[in-house]
Amino acid sequence: MESRAPDFEQIRILIRTAQTLDADFGRIFEEERAQEQEIRALCAVSVREQAVGELARIPVEELRSARAGIRTSALLQAGYQNLLDLHRAPDWKLQQTEGIGDRQISAIRTLLDGFIQKLSDHIRLRPDPDTEEGRRLITAAARCLRAEQIRREGEPLREDFHDYIGGVTEAIAIRGRLRWLFSRRRTKEDSLYAVGELTAFCRGQEYTKVRRLVDQYAEAQSIPAEEAVSDFRRNNAAYYALLEKLTGTSLSQKVIYSSIPAQLAAQIDALTLDLRDFRGNLRAYQTFGTKYILAQKRVLLGDEMGLGKTIQAIAAMAHLQAAEPGCHFLIVCPASVMINWCREILRFSSIEAHLLHGPGLEEAFREWQERGGAAITNYESMGKLTGRIDSAMRLAMLVIDEAHYIKNPEAQRTRNIHALEDESERILLMTGTPLENRVNEMCELVGFVRPDMVGEIRANAGIRHADAFREILAPVYLRRRREEVLEELPPLTEENEWCTMTPQDLAAYSLQVAEESLPGMRRVAFLQDDLHTSSKACRLLELCREAAEEGRKIIIYSYFRETIRKIREWLREEIRDLNAGGPYCAEITGSTPAEDRQTIVDRYSHAPDGSLLLCQVQAGGTGLNIQAASVVIFCEPQIKPSLTRQAIARVFRMGQSQKVLVFHLLCDNTVDESVMQILQDKQAEFDLYADESVMSHAADDLPDREWIRQVIERERTKYLPAVIE
Repeated sequence: MESRAPDFEQIRILIRTAQTLDADFGRIFEEERAQEQEIRALCAVSVREQAVGELARIPVEELRSARAGIRTSALLQAGYQNLLDLHRAPDWKLQQTEGIGDRQISAIRTLLDGFIQKLSDHIRLRPDPDTEEGRRLITAAARCLRAEQIRREGEPLREDFHDYIGGVTEAIAIRGRLRWLFSRRRTKEDSLYAVGELTAFCRGQEYTKVRRLVDQYAEAQSIPAEEAVSDFRRNNAAYYALLEKLTGTSLSQKVIYSSIPAQLAAQIDALTLDLRDFRGNLRAYQTFGTKYILAQKRVLLGDEMGLGKTIQAIAAMAHLQAAEPGCHFLIVCPASVMINWCREILRFSSIEAHLLHGPGLEEAFREWQERGGAAITNYESMGKLTGRIDSAMRLAMLVIDEAHYIKNPEAQRTRNIHALEDESERILLMTGTPLENRVNEMCELVGFVRPDMVGEIRANAGIRHADAFREILAPVYLRRRREEVLEELPPLTEENEWCTMTPQDLAAYSLQVAEESLPGMRRVAFLQDDLHTSSKACRLLELCREAAEEGRKIIIYSYFRETIRKIREWLREEIRDLNAGGPYCAEITGSTPAEDRQTIVDRYSHAPDGSLLLCQVQAGGTGLNIQAASVVIFCEPQIKPSLTRQAIARVFRMGQSQKVLVFHLLCDNTVDESVMQILQDKQAEFDLYADESVMSHAADDLPDREWIRQVIERERTKYLPAVIE
């Protein structure tokens, strides 16, 4: 029996729809090169404009050395002070200068072009979101970054999808009634079968996913400049990584390799990374760090906070997973950053993350054991896991974050970690704490990964501040500093805000002096319940208002939980008018559950300008990235300066796009002066060393018993009569 003729109009619509989607999907990948070329062109324009701006620093007198016969004295007399003045002046105006004709103007333009070219070679690209040119570049980069994510997701489907659409549409040989009438039965049946196949495919998951990716791509390519700039301010680390990759600009090899000898650096750099399972862009120094982790196998990565140690670890794991799908990784970290590790792994890789913590630990362990991926746990949970990880599920990599936690060989958590040293082919210790000046601590950590090197390190401890010592450490220890590798970081300004005590401040402080309570004295101006009578609190409120008016977010640090509590209660009433929606105000203290801290930071990051985050410096100074803040206020000087630096580093790190303002609230004629004075007295000694490690740890050792006794005695001498009266 002859088959009934189908609805050919619907068949043609079906074919056109599928082919159009296939073409749109293909364009996602075809347009990659054009997008990159657009960004390179915009970068070249931006760099040139920055170089042109630098001409203002070069006086006109510099043209004398060119021996081009240019009358610089006449140019100066005509009011041209620097080369930027000449660059901006049109030819007709230059011709009005005595002795400046066409030949001299041509020579001036040639020389100016030469200066611009030389300046361009040394300029680090910094897109300015406040200029039209910067906004164009940022917008193009935002579109490219989102397109990259879509391409990564779509790449596995690309070839098979195109081949299937091409094959099945070609198999529909009959597309009209006339052809139907003169075709054989077999041809009709094959065509109808192909139509059925295409119809089913267009209703399937793969077709739906491709359509979603095409829609997302269209949306990504129409991102408005305002949205792109907002994203750049929140996440400019990704933008700089992309620009560095596309323009080929990077830091000098010396900075990237730090103190690694050239021969070893070349061997490491020769390793080819397989980042098919990685979803980010690595900076040049991060690429080398990733290769270092993989090539050296058991190492200590000591990059300063904010340089992306986590990203380098994830990239290394992605490389290993690409070679061995389903392999096992274990990350041990402080409880406060477990959630952040999970999020970063899912964000930057296709590695499956398993949180081994709390009531769900057992089930998560079984899933990790069966499916592989990265398990994230904290030091306290390691006692439940150590005996269950053996040769039956050998680790591809063991990552120990904040590795200084295991510096004490007698501690139980250190013993738990050491029990795994033979169960992993690769071990990565991560710490932003500088170790060069703590040889014993360094030897404990190095002994975990490279026990064969400990003897040489101890033997050469006397030259620990020399380049030769760094070369000894090179096979096992890599450290880069922020100012060396993040040239795009905005300025950081620190100010001491000296406050004069109110009568209420004085009365409360004097009582603490009489009780010889150093902790109480350190809480000067935050001792009374009514903070309207506090000199520091009033200045704090002024700083918060100013920051809100400038569109900034504020983070407030104190060592004391009680100070944090009082400030939060007071500011909640005082800052309601900082913005129309009411600013977000939250706190992180030692009692804040570790799993809640990242959630608080996330809410703060997306909160309105003027929002506040109050942190106990011991809790909010480690393990969290808080680039959303650009104003940092310390309620009292920290006796351990490392706490101050760590807290600032959580804000002043890769991804920060705003100038960072740091304020230290201090009361004159109090213990604040004593703390600041002893640190200043040591500054000259600290400045003798290039690396911060000497300064940081020498300063941390300052508050000994004798110093405390002297401070209390000085304060009693000043204030005890006031108590007696």
